Amino acid sequence: MIIKELNLISFGKFESESFSLEDGLNIIYGENESGKTTLHNFIYGMFYGFLRPYVKRRLYLPEYEKYRPWNRKEYAGILTFIKDDRVYRIERNFDKGEVRVYDDITGDDITKYIDMGERVKVHLPGIYFFDFNSIVYNNTISICQLGNRIHQDLSTEVKDRLANISTSFEEDISVKKAIADLEKELEDIGSVRAPTRPYGKTMIELDRLRERQRKAVEKQEEYNRYLKEFNDLKEEIKREKSKVDELQKELRKAQIIEKKKIYDEAIKLKEEIESIDNKIESLKSYSNLSFNDYTRALKLENQYENLNRQIGELRLNIGKAKDKLASLKLEEEGIVDGIKVDDLYRDMDSYSELEDEKNRLILDSKENRLEILNSELKAILDREKRLKSIGRINILLILISLILFFISPPLILLASIPLGIFIYTKKIIATMDEEKYNLNVEIQNIRKEEEERKDRISHIEREEEEILLKYNCGSRAVFNRLYDELRIKVMDLSKRQSEYKETKEYMNKIIEDLQVKEKEIVAIKEELDYIIEKNNSSNMEEFKKGLDKKRDYDNLIKDKERKAEILDRILVDTSLEELRIELNNYDEEYLQMENPTDVSEIMKRIKDKEEDISNMRERYARLGERIDSLNEEIGRLVDIEEEIGRLEKRIEEFDNRIKSINMAKEIIQSISQEIHNQFAPTINKKVGQIISLITDGKYNQVRINDHLDITVENPSTKEIIHIDNLSGGTIDQLYFALRFSIISSLKGERLPLILDDCFIQYDNERLANAMKFLSHISKDKQVILFTCHHREREILEGLGVKYNLINLS
Repeated sequence: MIIKELNLISFGKFESESFSLEDGLNIIYGENESGKTTLHNFIYGMFYGFLRPYVKRRLYLPEYEKYRPWNRKEYAGILTFIKDDRVYRIERNFDKGEVRVYDDITGDDITKYIDMGERVKVHLPGIYFFDFNSIVYNNTISICQLGNRIHQDLSTEVKDRLANISTSFEEDISVKKAIADLEKELEDIGSVRAPTRPYGKTMIELDRLRERQRKAVEKQEEYNRYLKEFNDLKEEIKREKSKVDELQKELRKAQIIEKKKIYDEAIKLKEEIESIDNKIESLKSYSNLSFNDYTRALKLENQYENLNRQIGELRLNIGKAKDKLASLKLEEEGIVDGIKVDDLYRDMDSYSELEDEKNRLILDSKENRLEILNSELKAILDREKRLKSIGRINILLILISLILFFISPPLILLASIPLGIFIYTKKIIATMDEEKYNLNVEIQNIRKEEEERKDRISHIEREEEEILLKYNCGSRAVFNRLYDELRIKVMDLSKRQSEYKETKEYMNKIIEDLQVKEKEIVAIKEELDYIIEKNNSSNMEEFKKGLDKKRDYDNLIKDKERKAEILDRILVDTSLEELRIELNNYDEEYLQMENPTDVSEIMKRIKDKEEDISNMRERYARLGERIDSLNEEIGRLVDIEEEIGRLEKRIEEFDNRIKSINMAKEIIQSISQEIHNQFAPTINKKVGQIISLITDGKYNQVRINDHLDITVENPSTKEIIHIDNLSGGTIDQLYFALRFSIISSLKGERLPLILDDCFIQYDNERLANAMKFLSHISKDKQVILFTCHHREREILEGLGVKYNLINLS
């Protein structure tokens, strides 16, 4: 056999791609994830359809879903190959489970001649063309990456194949199947302890016949009573069926009216979406405004006001310093101009402390923070309102889905979508309630702090006013001047000079601070103006209003998406146009119903009626069976003794058959062991020859038991070593040799050898020997080697071996 072409119409990551193979050695190279294993499994899937072996139902291997294309509905491919000088073509639709086989020369469809599988009645070209099942395929001619170990069922399959080789029967022999068939036949016959099997049933029937012989006289009266009930029930079923037909007509009309309601609701939603689109277009200019920029602008504005206030205070202090420098003079008395100097000093200190505290309170204002929190609270309330609306709509959709369930039970799955959305919405609302509570708590705390701050400022201002009134000063500036004048008057000349110097230094420091803060306020003003201009606003108030419109814009977008989603859920898999066309088939009079009956109510009535009819039919059938039974018993009373004799003879036949089956099982098991003893030396010899070749003679004595377990002889110590005690590379070599020897023993024809990165554990020396072996056998059979390395190609080119290269990278 030679595989010529792989056409992957839609399989795994491949779509509409084909690959041509040649006789001899083929190397399919590709990096990891390039599709090598996909191509390997494509060949397997085309021959065996990814069906699980040894099962009675159609069950698929995981690869069936693994290679299903994501982006296309189609899941299919074509494989072309040559066998016995004829070209064949396999076309398989994996998604539909369909396969067709053609003679590619004549175009004849030969699918009907293909093997239908061991248990599942599905065409399996692999069994027909390879003459073995997928277990043997995957353990002999096909070897996957890190999959050199053989399947546990292979030993049984090998025994069956060897049995065919060692006999001259025309039909295939399966030891496993023969034993299973005999055990199945024993199970089918049963025993006295198995009342559901023929043997037990026959014994029970004998007892029943004897009992019937006693009760036959009593059956006539029972027969007449059942016959009357049988006829009455037949008429009742006819009447109830007529009522169900009327209800079906009523149900159809109610369903059409329900579709009319859906159509009207969908039209309304469509109009609402169009209205929202118009509003969105009118607010589109506000879509790029930034909430982050607004928060930054608020912070800058607050900083600007604070700096402006500080600059004013600095300028005032500079003025005071200048006044002080101009008016410095000395006074010797403790009372100057009728004022006690010590009292004035204490009052001035108190006034300054009060003023500092007031300034700190002013700077600690949280009005801006309160405004931001109120904005966040409003956004949460708006979102909560929308989510509650969605929740009410989901409740409506769940109710609609429950109604549809009575029309078609599978439609109950539609309820899972709105139910999931409803649960998810409830969770979000619960989270939002917690956020809303936290925001309200923080807002209340800030408001309380602001009230306390303002009360304290008012109290400070009253205390300051009392101090100013005490000295008949109209302002802080006047009070400062009075203070400065008195201090100057009480200082001596030297102290006045010292104070003059200190005042001068103090004023210079204030001037420096003023210059720094004036630069800061200019930079803040520039950044604030840039942010306002960037957001298409002329001032903060306009910026704030623009953000409100952006919020409206975002809410409209979400509202549109929500309504569009609701429209899709309402229409499900239909469209407005399809509904309109369907409803046009009915006039307005038909679609009008003063008191329309609920669809679910009609379906319930139909279901109740059908259950009643079903119960009556069951009763009717039981009565018919009982009547037939009674009639038979009454009519065959004379034949009961003859039937008893027949059953006793049947029991004797069962006993003889059971003895024969047990004897056949013993003979078959004995023959199976003899066949293994006959072929084991041949397989051992072939495995030894191959392993000697690819290990450069390191191992040549190999022993394989009837379970295909491998041991080797240490050439130095003659010690028998189990395969599990060898290196990973040697284990791979032994299993490779075993697979090749098994297929050589089972089949005389040229079958391809398919290898998927199975030499990754080989060192360079082992790999070179393996490549020599493959180049040798490729002269007699096709070899397909999948690899992600360049080593194999480099070795083959060094050996001068020709090969066909397919590059997937």
